[in-house]
Amino acid sequence: MRNRSAKTVHISFRQLVDIPSTTHGVFGLYRYPAKFIPHVIAYVLKHYGKPHMSVFDPFAGYGTVGTVARLYNLDYEMWDLNPILEVLHRVTLLKVPKIDPSAVVSEMRRSKEEYCPDWSNVAYWFHEQVLPVLKRAWGYYHSLQEEVERLLLTIPLLKVSRLFSYDDPGRMKLSKSPRSIARVEGILRRGVEREFYGHLSNEIDSLVRRLRQYSDMSPRPVRSVVKAGIDTLTETLTETRDLLVTSPPYMQSQEYIRYAKMDLFWLGHPEEEIRRLAKLEIPYRTVPRVRINSPTFHILREKIDEEKMLRVYDNYFHAIVGFFDRIQKQIGYRMFIFVGRASMRGRPVPIDEIVAEHLVANGWRHEETLVDKISARRMFRYGKNPATQIEDARTPSERLVVLSK
Repeated sequence: MRNRSAKTVHISFRQLVDIPSTTHGVFGLYRYPAKFIPHVIAYVLKHYGKPHMSVFDPFAGYGTVGTVARLYNLDYEMWDLNPILEVLHRVTLLKVPKIDPSAVVSEMRRSKEEYCPDWSNVAYWFHEQVLPVLKRAWGYYHSLQEEVERLLLTIPLLKVSRLFSYDDPGRMKLSKSPRSIARVEGILRRGVEREFYGHLSNEIDSLVRRLRQYSDMSPRPVRSVVKAGIDTLTETLTETRDLLVTSPPYMQSQEYIRYAKMDLFWLGHPEEEIRRLAKLEIPYRTVPRVRINSPTFHILREKIDEEKMLRVYDNYFHAIVGFFDRIQKQIGYRMFIFVGRASMRGRPVPIDEIVAEHLVANGWRHEETLVDKISARRMFRYGKNPATQIEDARTPSERLVVLSK
């Protein structure tokens, strides 16, 4: 069943909301895959939210819904499978500190503490001259008793540690490349310690500057619930929320634990926990089958003649549709679902239409779909998809599906 009255409108969220850029303030603190741009959330909350309403994001990722909700005086609840959500969000809520980066760096350099992550492959990802410097820096971090002091160092340390690793940031999962190896060789030539602490001092300065920018936007003290490191697909929403605003993973672009695991190891998460969480990502888990009330879903399914792709397609939609089936009664007013038309073997898949058709069949009204061209959101770019060697046909736009009860 399709809502024929729903309209499609092409807009630019960046031009409709008064936020200087997608990376302004705390929105650009950390490089998270497929980050939810603040302009989309701000547009929704500005036009549909009212003070003291509550907003829910079950696929919160970096936590942008929470930081924007505070600007509009809305309570919020955020979930994510990735445990890093909790610490990243706590960093964004810090008051602007008075801190001397050079003094912090000097104290860190004098520290005798060491920390080695519970990671069997740590030596593969870090050169033997880099590891001792990182172990001392993270040893100092984990020895700090004051949470605020640790939070101030969290993102600077994560960013510089990754910069000094063999990881290629242009790829979706941890991956060595000639480019990343050359980067580390350059660091070794220039001197590891001097480079590391210079970058760290600059990142601390950047953090303070971005916290000040966010503070100048006047965030409000609201009620919040943050659940990180949980199985979003089975978690129960115990309190009715007025608005759902979320950007669920796109088809095969769901391996965020595999991207974030380097950071999680340094933060202190054990290897066993990270393996357990990785197995809960949609492509790697068994998902209960549900009835999918979408003609588009079934028409496209008939055209898939490759067994592996059929499993990916089925698993994804049964997971996402099953999730919305389970929590829809706890959403009191509207749902805003932001997705792109990901491709499978070069064929675009209209995730927005399939989800909207199913929810309309469940009694929701599809008011409109707002289409926004992607300009800078994608983190990974390829000429060809590395898994299939088919020309990259990733979504050129993203769509905000607006549904009401």
